[in-house]
Amino acid sequence: MARVKKEIIKRLNRTCAVCGRKIKVIVYKDRTYRGGHYFGKIPLYTKEELNKALKAGAHKGKISNWEINVLNKEPKSYKYEEYWECPKCYWRK
Repeated sequence: MARVKKEIIKRLNRTCAVCGRKIKVIVYKDRTYRGGHYFGKIPLYTKEELNKALKAGAHKGKISNWEINVLNKEPKSYKYEEYWECPKCYWRK
């Protein structure tokens, strides 16, 4: 079976959210990547907006056999940050 060479479309420099180490990520044409682990975008809120949501109250929600508190009002985020981890932090026990 012939090995298909992946085409690199961009190289990203990111920072690990756990240890602060610089991560060099390589993104390929088929949208796969290597060099780090991506977990999505995390919303950031101001203290004022978070307090407004907390004052609106919460109700009990149930997921499977867990009972959790769910906010009645979602706080409005002002910015989103990407959450990346370096391989060393990701595979740490």
